[in-house]
Amino acid sequence: MKISKTIFFVFFITLISVSSVTAGTNAPPKPVMAKSAATPKPPGVPIDQSLTFLIMAALLFGTYTLYQYNLKRKASV
Repeated sequence: MKISKTIFFVFFITLISVSSVTAGTNAPPKPVMAKSAATPKPPGVPIDQSLTFLIMAALLFGTYTLYQYNLKRKASV
């Protein structure tokens, strides 16, 4: 019973987090600047590029951890 409550709360918190991230407002369009006045883009990759893969990895790891926990609990009885 306790694990099912935990799974429900983790699922609920994940849904709230995802909905708050996707609910952002769109920024107004930037004014067009001349090529000489344009600033270069900062180096690096945006953090949301592989967010889907990170969420899937977290879910798989959580499932694996719960499975291992259940195996150890059954073996100790």
